[in-house]
Amino acid sequence: MNLFALSDLRAFQDAHTSDPAYDLARRHTRNQLVWLHDRIYGEMRARRWDVYFRPEWSFTPAQVSEQNPYIEALRLRYTKSEYVARLMHKQYGGAFAYDSFAWLGVGIDARGVFCEWNIPAAAKLDAQNFLNKLAQGSPEKKTIRQLLAELGGEGVLTLRAADEEILHVRCARLVDLNVLNSTLEKFAPGVHEWNLAIRFLVTDNRLLAASAPDELLYRLAQLYGLHQFGAWSPRNNFLPASNAQSTSGVAPQ
Repeated sequence: MNLFALSDLRAFQDAHTSDPAYDLARRHTRNQLVWLHDRIYGEMRARRWDVYFRPEWSFTPAQVSEQNPYIEALRLRYTKSEYVARLMHKQYGGAFAYDSFAWLGVGIDARGVFCEWNIPAAAKLDAQNFLNKLAQGSPEKKTIRQLLAELGGEGVLTLRAADEEILHVRCARLVDLNVLNSTLEKFAPGVHEWNLAIRFLVTDNRLLAASAPDELLYRLAQLYGLHQFGAWSPRNNFLPASNAQSTSGVAPQ
């Protein structure tokens, strides 16, 4: 039996995204993500990945509410440690919220299952750090092209501004330096959401319950290389020092 079923996709179709009658089905699907988390997070910690589970944030809502009137997908997300998130907040300002940092995730929507590396539009500092690092020179662009090549033909990059899709390109094409440069020129930190996803049909044999945790963890590992490359951390700091704010007198929130 596969981890997800075709019937799970109905709750994310346009006609049902705001229908509370599908909340029970979405909660069942969310439980499958909880099951997956229980099987992959220990291995992520054993591998010393620098991304973390946040109980209050990592699972996106499954129930329609005033705060979440539309549920087009469910996600299991991992992001920075609280220490790194607060350090970034203190040094560079901005609102402290996990939605304003880059993250790795597994999710399901009306099209199927996906693993993704996402830099939300609100994650302006992570986006700028990523672009600043690539601007250092050809070695950095060679590195990211190698990481993109490892995704094969299944990886797809999408840029969005609000709900509008600006660009949709396969990672296999981004290995070409001209295509990569053209894509980076279109990416504006604070304006565009950067989403790099690997998709699966729910009927894919790789998503059998016995093999899905290993398969999805393998894909997350590929995307983790990109997250490590681009997301800000004290050891991966490509933000201008002149932007840093004094940390004196700033209390943790």
